[in-house]
Amino acid sequence: MLSVLPWIVLALPLVACIVLMLWPTEPDRRITRVIAVGSVAAAFALVIAIFVDLLGRDAEERTEVTTLWEWAAVGDLEINLALQVDQLSTFMMLIITGVGSLIIFYSMEYMEEDRDYRRYFAEMTFFVFSMLLLVLAANYLFLIVGWAFVGLASYLLIGYYYDRPSAVAASKKAFVVNVIGDVGMVLAAFLLIRDLGTLEYTEVFATAEGGLGDGSTSAEAVGFLLFVGAAAKSAQIPLHTWLPDAMEGPTPVSALIHAATMVTAGVYMVARSNALYELAPYAAGTIAVVGAITLFMAATIATVQDDIKRVLAWSTVSQIGYMMVAAGLGLYGAAMFHMMTHAFFKACLFLSAGIVIHAMLGEQSLDRMGNLRGRLRAAFVGMLVGALAISGIPPFSGFFSKDEILAYALAQGTLGVIVGIVGILGAGLTAFYMFRLVFRAFYGPDPDGGYNPEPHVTTWVMAAPVLILAFLATFAGWIQVPQGWKLVDDWLDPVVGTPDLKPSLGLEAATSLVSVALCVVAIGVAWWLFGHGSERRLAHAKTLARYREVLHQGYYFDWAFEKFLIEPGRQVGAFLRDFMEPAAIQGSIRSTVVATLETARGLSFLQAGLVRLYVFTMIAGLAIVGVIFILVGT
Repeated sequence: MLSVLPWIVLALPLVACIVLMLWPTEPDRRITRVIAVGSVAAAFALVIAIFVDLLGRDAEERTEVTTLWEWAAVGDLEINLALQVDQLSTFMMLIITGVGSLIIFYSMEYMEEDRDYRRYFAEMTFFVFSMLLLVLAANYLFLIVGWAFVGLASYLLIGYYYDRPSAVAASKKAFVVNVIGDVGMVLAAFLLIRDLGTLEYTEVFATAEGGLGDGSTSAEAVGFLLFVGAAAKSAQIPLHTWLPDAMEGPTPVSALIHAATMVTAGVYMVARSNALYELAPYAAGTIAVVGAITLFMAATIATVQDDIKRVLAWSTVSQIGYMMVAAGLGLYGAAMFHMMTHAFFKACLFLSAGIVIHAMLGEQSLDRMGNLRGRLRAAFVGMLVGALAISGIPPFSGFFSKDEILAYALAQGTLGVIVGIVGILGAGLTAFYMFRLVFRAFYGPDPDGGYNPEPHVTTWVMAAPVLILAFLATFAGWIQVPQGWKLVDDWLDPVVGTPDLKPSLGLEAATSLVSVALCVVAIGVAWWLFGHGSERRLAHAKTLARYREVLHQGYYFDWAFEKFLIEPGRQVGAFLRDFMEPAAIQGSIRSTVVATLETARGLSFLQAGLVRLYVFTMIAGLAIVGVIFILVGT
């Protein structure tokens, strides 16, 4: 069964995309819904069948590679169009198709008034296909192909509203940053071909230690280059600036990109390449450090955002930082577990925000919101549950996944202690900015000119996915109970392994106690500042104006890129266009033309029209050639 089902899973969203794009006219919207939602839901059903099949096998028999055909063969290098089904790829497929089908179902109502209904769903299904190819690929070549397709799909979806200059700029920014990551991936692939002679996962991981060497320059180079791709795709500093701007796309697009798919691809790739990072300790340590810096900086930036979607975007950057910390420390199971819970609570948060935006006719500013909890109950429940989960308040799912990362990090030596402390501080900031959002949007008085509930009432089509995700965000963490059963770890262990150093029961308890206490205090501070109106908030904002400006500018990363990279690039381009091109390129072309014309004029006397002159010239030429041959022969 595993030789066929993965190909069907991969084909379903691709066929849906092709059918919708090639439909001769704008189809009835019911047809579009059936094709788009049905394809992803059917893929999810087949992934469940794959999971059940694997579950019935012994752990060592749960990896199966199916090859469609030999893609390329150059010397000893063979690259196949092949899929690899194992515990890790199945885990990812369940998240992608499960959460993806809920988001696409939600989109039926959210995008109802949009003029490009067919195009939207075609691009969404293409996105799902690209992510499935990325996680199912059996070698680094088709991982990179899926990687590039995901970048293209995100470009199309972020710039979906192509008549908005801000959306077009955001899509181009995301595409360019991701291409930087693609370059790193391609260079890493070249090194693997040079040193190992293969890109197939099974062969790469089996021969890596002998071909690259433990701690060698080659191993570290591969690790760093792969991380360049991961940092770009998963928005880690300094390649993170595209992700907040990606909010220009429709809200379900934001949910799909930020929850279950694109931004988690980098974490998946690091986990998939765990055998390589075991040989590259400096690259792995860099991943942990960058993740810690990212999670803390992004959390501080989120504390001052006034756009409801940008708060969630920066929270995504921060939460991916937690996953990178775990992956960099070799805690791959913990990273993937947090990826799963993050998919649930972050999709829940974005879809809840979408209900608010939909009801308020596109309004996204928290300044125009307030006292919505009684009028948008589904959104309030989803946002509250999501905020509790992401803050790590027990018994919600984020408590189990985030605290597992923190406790295991603290047990990993000096580096682990440092990044673990940063993670605990980040947890407090997370609770603060998330409940700042909840209190400003759903509590307090009505803002002037803010809310109009009549135009768009929340229907079950939008409410049901939010409530399902809220349920998962509440209870999914119980499959990985501290010091108890570890279903995710047990499932993924044959692929990613388990850490050698594990925290004691006391360390886990102390970590959770400190983290939860800090979060409760942060929620209390958020209620004191934002739970009763704007007077206290505005008064304190004035005293921290300089600090707030630094955070509003995202620590000036965009400014630095503009000043030191983009603007010098423009100046070099202008110099080449205004000086080098006229003098060197156009000048050389003009010189060639003039020389040709002058040579023609100089030789024009030979075109006299006299036959005897032509005959004389031919005889003279033959005589000269003959003399040359005689001289050369002697």
